[in-house]
Amino acid sequence: MLETYQRGETAVLRMEVRNNAGELYTPDTSIEAAVWDSAGAAFLAASDMTAESTGVYYYDLATLADSALGCYRVQFATVHAGRTSKAEDFFFLEDRGQGHTGWSVMSLADQMRAEMDANADAAGGTIPDRIAKIIREKGKWLFDHKDWLFRKTPGTLAIIAGATEIAMPADFKELDSTMMRVSDANNYRLVWTEDPSAWQAAKDMIGNTATGTPRVALLYYTAGAWKAKIWPAADQAYSYDYWYIKASPWSGATPIADNITVSPTYWPEDFDEGWYALCAYQIYGRFRANDGWQGFKSEFKDWLKLHEIENNETIGSGLEPISDVMQDFRSTGAGIAGWLPGGSFKWFGST
Repeated sequence: MLETYQRGETAVLRMEVRNNAGELYTPDTSIEAAVWDSAGAAFLAASDMTAESTGVYYYDLATLADSALGCYRVQFATVHAGRTSKAEDFFFLEDRGQGHTGWSVMSLADQMRAEMDANADAAGGTIPDRIAKIIREKGKWLFDHKDWLFRKTPGTLAIIAGATEIAMPADFKELDSTMMRVSDANNYRLVWTEDPSAWQAAKDMIGNTATGTPRVALLYYTAGAWKAKIWPAADQAYSYDYWYIKASPWSGATPIADNITVSPTYWPEDFDEGWYALCAYQIYGRFRANDGWQGFKSEFKDWLKLHEIENNETIGSGLEPISDVMQDFRSTGAGIAGWLPGGSFKWFGST
């Protein structure tokens, strides 16, 4: 995981020196550490590290109250038998008084360019644009990779008199089937489907000219937005509570701008760590000739495993059928048809 320090704290830089057999050893000449801040400016000139034990070295790096915030790059250089070997590491510096310093696509792209010593201002440079595109795509991938717990949110379907169609929230992705299963008196006030055939059959059972309390809703996607068709037409104002999974901030008709910080508005602060490691893994593999990407790949895999298992943050599951939800449908024998409420078709319920 990316180590985080506060301004004024001492960042402990650690390095292990191993041979091809994986054994720790002591370099016969030197091992040094050099550091660059988040803007790419030199923060520590190459300096000797202190031996803690055989093959294990550290350097205590004092940061200042006004040190630049963001991600710092550390380069270790080992000289042994006349050969120089280099490795890299990173740490994050933040200011507790200012809260978490989150990434935006733009700031993370600038950070990646600084770490790779790529000139962000190069005339006609294609690398900056390509880096930003990768960062944006990987952010969306990470957001959509699982039905993360933070993506679950409540919504209210507010219906006015005479309405037969209502727009869903702009960040709507899908109904949360794990939460759409709580009912009043064992009956759902409103049942939802994503199948137009089931919707039409239910509407036919109710009556195509009916007006009253809305009881069925069809969820569909059109022109970049999700909408809900309800029936019967509302005779007065109604509201129905439901739960849904949010789409990523890079989705929809108005995606988030590249200069907007993602956390904590769109995902928890600790997801910035996973985003950084994932982007570094992808970008280093494309634009750096060394093997630095491998460490980031391992870091990201560890981060992902931690968040999938330890925090139990995923809520995805197969849809479960909601049955016996409309007594009047069942009494007419409609339950024999599996795609009608009361049958075996998978419907969603709203209270």
